[in-house]
Amino acid sequence: MGVSQQAIADALGLSRTTVTKILNRDPKYSASEATRDLVFKTAEKMGYDFTTIRRPFKREYGRTEINAQCVIEVVLESGEIFDKGEATARNIGVGGALITGLKLPKDVLPLKPFTIRVRFTDLPALASLIGECQVVRLTDSSEAGQPEFGVKFINASVSDRKVLKDFIDQAVAARQAARAEAMAQNAQGPN
Repeated sequence: MGVSQQAIADALGLSRTTVTKILNRDPKYSASEATRDLVFKTAEKMGYDFTTIRRPFKREYGRTEINAQCVIEVVLESGEIFDKGEATARNIGVGGALITGLKLPKDVLPLKPFTIRVRFTDLPALASLIGECQVVRLTDSSEAGQPEFGVKFINASVSDRKVLKDFIDQAVAARQAARAEAMAQNAQGPN
C-alpha cells in the first residue's frame, strides 16, 4: 500500500489538511516556502505516489518572459556531465522555466536518469544561481524539430527562490510601467 497524506502529516507533525492543500498546490492556501519544500521533500523520501494529487502538472507559480541565453549541462545521477551546451530560457518562474533552442553537441538525451543544470549567463541578477532542474515536459516548439523542456527547479533554497521572485517582480513591474507609458502616449494622441 502507498504512503498516505496522513502518514506524511504524522511524520511532520502537521495536519492532514495542510499536507493535502500543499501537495495539491491549492492556490488559496498560504504556507511558507520552507513548509512547502519540507512537505514535498518528505513525501518524495517516503515514496508518495504524486499521480494521486489533483493538479500534478499545474504550475505552482506564474512565469514571465525573459528570452535569455543560458548554459545547460545534462548531468547523470553519478554526477558525470553527459553533455553541455547552450539554450534560451524563454520564460522563468520561481518554480521552473521553459528552455528552448537547445544546442547540445551530442544532440540526444541519456536513457539513464538525469537532471539539467542551468546558468543564466545573460542576466546579471541571476548570474550567481545554478538551477538544478528536472524535466517535467518535453515538446516540439513551433519550429520543426526544436524540442522545448519545461523544467522544475529542484533543490532550490529559500534564498534562491527569493532571488528569482525579486527578479520576476522587477521584470513584471518594468513591463507594466512600459505598458502604462505606452497607453498614456496613445491617449495623448499625435503631437
